[in-house]
Amino acid sequence: MDCPNSERNTSACPCDYNHCPRKGACCECVAYHRKDKQLPACLREQE
Repeated sequence: MDCPNSERNTSACPCDYNHCPRKGACCECVAYHRKDKQLPACLREQE
């Protein structure tokens, strides 16, 4: 399923791993990091 907000999400995404297949698909990104008990870049405190 393609994310209808992918283009908008990608432009606002703070993740610096540009080759990530989940970039712009926030629900997939959060689920991916959650299973590894990680916090995705968008949820980390920004410096």
